[in-house]
This record gives sequence, C-alpha cells and structure tokens, in this order.
Amino acid sequence: MNVLAALENGLFALGQLLRFPVMALLWVCVAAVLFMAGAAVVEFLARRRERQGFDVEAWLDGGAVLGADAARRARLPLPLGRLLAAVEEARGEGRLGVGGLEHLVLASEERVRASLTGSRLLVKVGPSLGLLGTLIPMGTALAALASGNLEAMAGQMVVAFTTTIIGIACGTAAYVILTVRQGWVNETVREQRFLAERIAAELAGEN
Repeated sequence: MNVLAALENGLFALGQLLRFPVMALLWVCVAAVLFMAGAAVVEFLARRRERQGFDVEAWLDGGAVLGADAARRARLPLPLGRLLAAVEEARGEGRLGVGGLEHLVLASEERVRASLTGSRLLVKVGPSLGLLGTLIPMGTALAALASGNLEAMAGQMVVAFTTTIIGIACGTAAYVILTVRQGWVNETVREQRFLAERIAAELAGEN
C-alpha cells in the first residue's frame, strides 16, 4: 500500500512539475498565433498586389514559357517566378532529364506546403496544452478542497478555466489561418502544375 501511495504522490509531483512548461508553452502559442495572423495579413496584401489582373491561362497564351522576356516574367507571382527560374537554371545545366522537371515541381510544392506546418501543429497543440493547463491546477484545487482551503481552490479553478480558454482560442485562430492559407496554397500548386505541363510540352517539342 505504501508503494501505491508513493507512486501516486510521484505522479502528482510530476504533474505539478509540468505546470511551468505548460504555462510557458501556452504563451508561446499565443505569440505564435499573433505572428501567424500578421504573416497571413502580409501574405494577403502581397498576393493581392501580385495577382491584380493576373490570370495564368492568359499569361500562358501570351507566348512560350521558356525564354520569356523579363517584362513578361515580372508579371508572374513570386512562387511561379521562382519555379520558372529554377527550371531555366536546371535546363542550362542539363538537369532536366528523365524526372528532372517533376522533381523541381514537387520540391516547389513542398516548399509552398511547408508554410502550413506551423498552423497545422498549433491546431492540435493549442487545445492539448489548454487541457493540460486545466487538469494540472484541478489536482491542486482538489487538494485544497480536501484541506478546506476554499480560497486556494477558487484561485486554482480560475487558472484551470483560463488555460482552457487560451488553448481553445489559439487552436481556433490557427484553424482559421490554416483554412485561409490552404486555399492560397492550393491555388499556387494548381498554377505551378499548369505551368509545368506547358514547360514539359515545350521541352518535348524541342526534342
């Protein structure tokens, strides 16, 4: 019985040790959400500026992709411009052999999709940390209730409910940001693949 009590007390102490890192990580989540929201606003403004009057089909109908002049390339959004520059560089170095173009396109897609990693992580981590921040003070609150210290119990319950609110709020905000940016990423990936198909057709015509 003493062994069981020691194990239980040890787990309780371990839970209390987690209290500081959980609270600190919740503040990190708050900072991360604010940063992601600011980055999303900046990206929205940049996309609106880059894509004002831009249509990828009309751009492709304007002439060949490979060897396009600087003025025509300047009308491309940044991700498409980077892909075209990478293809031109690989073409000059003779690296557009079997699978070369596909490798460049997949690498470009991975870079674009990597921007969603932080939001996806926070959607899961935020509420999880909020739950941990709720349960840890609840143990202390129950211990205070058992000893009759209602004031200490009330203080711990306030902490418990506050961490729940913060965790869920961070996860919800991250989900909204993720949903918005997912649409932008899908549009960019679709345009990159369309551009790559036209480049592949031009390369096939050269052979």
